Amino acid sequence: MPLDKPSPTLQPFAAMPGPTLAGLRVLAADIDDTITTGGKLPARTLELFEKLDAAGLVVALVTGRCAGWAQALAGYLPGVRVVVGENGLVSFDGTGRQRDLGPPHDASFGRALADNAERVARAFALARTEDDVFRLFERTFVRPAGFDAEALRGSQQLVDAGFEVMASSIHIHVRPSGWDKADGLLAALAPILPDALDHPDTRILFVGDSSNDRPLFARFPHTSVGVHNIVRFLAELEADRPAYITEGEAAAGFAEVAERVLAARRLAP
Repeated sequence: MPLDKPSPTLQPFAAMPGPTLAGLRVLAADIDDTITTGGKLPARTLELFEKLDAAGLVVALVTGRCAGWAQALAGYLPGVRVVVGENGLVSFDGTGRQRDLGPPHDASFGRALADNAERVARAFALARTEDDVFRLFERTFVRPAGFDAEALRGSQQLVDAGFEVMASSIHIHVRPSGWDKADGLLAALAPILPDALDHPDTRILFVGDSSNDRPLFARFPHTSVGVHNIVRFLAELEADRPAYITEGEAAAGFAEVAERVLAARRLAP
């Protein structure tokens, strides 16, 4: 089925200035429907990770996937320096070392999280994801086809203060509020590349596809890119949209970004 035309506020990625791309130190990306297509990592994505790493860029993945997946991906993916999981709440480096990034939780947190998650799941007849057992700080459900921006807003009314509902292209997350993907990425990068945090708006580029990427689009208003399938979620993003949009969808869109970043570095004086 053809996608809607992109919003006129989203510039084509080809318009991002070459000098901006040449000055990047970090290429960060969401995982599902951003670097994957149909739930799989294409060989081209893996090849580009290696090339980006060889060119001196830090490749960071920032995902809503569980801590278990994040640890495995950090250990196995070539060229990837860090994976931030559970929408910013935990990270892993290439050795599998874990860092809890979000605010501390007391002994009652687990019970409160379970209660809030059950309330949302019951209201929308949500099915628990298969990887939920490997989560530390969130509870997650499969996103139904009819779960739209209005449903997302309604679900927020069901959770207690201190909790929120977040949606990705594939999942519904019930989680602690006050800490997001942008917070997690910057915290995870601090020990790896602290100088990138001195000027994050010019050193870090983020590529995403869905409404749980809103904090990163907002944090990097000049260096954020949506792969083309993001047009499905513009209503959920509201004003927090990426600056640019690719021609390609999903992994093809990521490849479009990575290849142009590599070309800009080769041309830089």
